[in-house]
Amino acid sequence: MDLVTFVVENLIGIAIAAVIGAGVFQFVMGVRTQRRNVARNEALFVSMFPDLQPYFHPTKLIEFVRARLASRPPQGGKVWKNPPGFGVEDASIGFDNGRESVQLRDAQGQVLADFFFEEHPEGGVIRFGKGKFTVNLREQVPRVRYWHPDREFKWSQPKGWTFVTRVADEPFSRSDSDSSSSSSSGSSRDSSISGTTAAAAGAAGIVAAGGAFDGGGASQAWDDSAGSEGGTATAY
Repeated sequence: MDLVTFVVENLIGIAIAAVIGAGVFQFVMGVRTQRRNVARNEALFVSMFPDLQPYFHPTKLIEFVRARLASRPPQGGKVWKNPPGFGVEDASIGFDNGRESVQLRDAQGQVLADFFFEEHPEGGVIRFGKGKFTVNLREQVPRVRYWHPDREFKWSQPKGWTFVTRVADEPFSRSDSDSSSSSSSGSSRDSSISGTTAAAAGAAGIVAAGGAFDGGGASQAWDDSAGSEGGTATAY
């Protein structure tokens, strides 16, 4: 083997190793970035929707609705021990004028939260206070959307969170790449709120949105109205 061949073969080997190394590095960094985004968005949900803590996370609602649809309670009501998703002692289910009410209770029988449940073509609807959760189990990937007169969100496992608040009256998903603001008609609107801004907004109670998903009014798009009422919750 002459010197030229030796050098060329070694350069090729080094180039291949460099490409593989760069690919591995990008993969590791991508995983780390994804984990940071997930943690940050979960923190945004807690800060912007404190009244939904700790029972009304989308993953918990999906688990509960799936189990509830698999077992319809009698019209006389029942006590459901360890209801899936909520991690509480039991759920007292009753019916009043055809409406199904659910009370989450601890071991001492104290009501932790209560809401109304409705079966829905997509899966189930949970009405809590003035808010409405629509849990979609019809599609392969479960989705949850939340409507409230003041604020909204969408959630699914692969896509994560999309929020609408007074701070951002257009839907936004927070990620490292969402750092630019758009401008139109002489005004600028930042559709990717920083974690600090969103947390401050949540702490200040600025958690309302006049906007909607899918380009239409929230009440119109989701067949709901600002006057919808559900259960109330005690202090968590």
